[in-house]
Amino acid sequence: MNISIIIPIYNVEQYLRKCLDSILRQGLLDGEYEVILVNDGSKDGSVAICEEYCQKYSHFRLINQENAGVSVARNNGMDHARGKFIVLADADDYLLDNGLSLAFEHFRERDDIDVIHYYSSYDNWVKNEIDNTIDFDGMGHDYILKVGLPSFCWLCFYRKDFLDKHQIRFKPYIVGEDQLFSSNVYIANPRIVSTKARFYRYVIHDNSATTQRSVEHTRRCVNDYLDSYHDIMNCMEKYGIHKGSEVYDACIRSVNSKKMFGFSRILSAEYNRTQYKNVQRKCQNISFYPVLPTAEGAKHKLTVGVMNSVMRYGWLYKPASWVFNHIVVPHILPKIRKSL
Repeated sequence: MNISIIIPIYNVEQYLRKCLDSILRQGLLDGEYEVILVNDGSKDGSVAICEEYCQKYSHFRLINQENAGVSVARNNGMDHARGKFIVLADADDYLLDNGLSLAFEHFRERDDIDVIHYYSSYDNWVKNEIDNTIDFDGMGHDYILKVGLPSFCWLCFYRKDFLDKHQIRFKPYIVGEDQLFSSNVYIANPRIVSTKARFYRYVIHDNSATTQRSVEHTRRCVNDYLDSYHDIMNCMEKYGIHKGSEVYDACIRSVNSKKMFGFSRILSAEYNRTQYKNVQRKCQNISFYPVLPTAEGAKHKLTVGVMNSVMRYGWLYKPASWVFNHIVVPHILPKIRKSL
């Protein structure tokens, strides 16, 4: 069997059928793939939908676990996978027809490939014809030099033997877990091929992990994001990527370009003075601060300057947090989200 498609499931009954139906329209050959549904303790009608598809399609399998989070669910699926390659998908997203088969067809007979990369787009973007032209064929470190570290785990076929050899699995974080997993893969220097095929459709909705902003949830997001950042730094050290090398510089530029996500969670967390001092100390200890500029332009430099100032001077945290939570979140972010 070539492909194991793993889908973690938690209270997604309103999206699940669209996702599963799209998997059935991937143009993959009979006996070539399996679909592993990992129910993470859902309390809605998701389990019934999973059971329905498993009864109807012999290549669908259901694994039930107590609620432990998406990372544990994905790991559970990978541990039970029988395919040569792992494909990850989220149950509230979907794939355009024939995407996986088009991305896979160039490489079906090659045994030297560890990762096959493809692309995503937002659900409301125009659906264009899928172009499966090859745009990269080389080693992971060369790919990092070209485009940086990846942010998402659901844009690749991963050779299971490669993941097992390097003991790459998800850590139980609620944010940053996919960036950490993908970064670990690329830093381990796999043989990567990439096709321009853009068929994974990412759906943003009110219950997305990236849009939840309760204080309790946000404070855990901060801890997990900073820990995942530190883990990436440790992974670079493990694989001999040190200061002064081109790959190191490319990794640092990449993680710096994504620090706004972590910083926005810090602003949303509504820390008191003592709590924020602890966050400042952690940011300094793991070199999350200072944030380095990664692009030209006054707007980018201003953003980086604000981030560094707030993380350096504690007295700036409260006014910056107020502006973010009372102006940016309710009035600016919804407009940005609509424009995606």
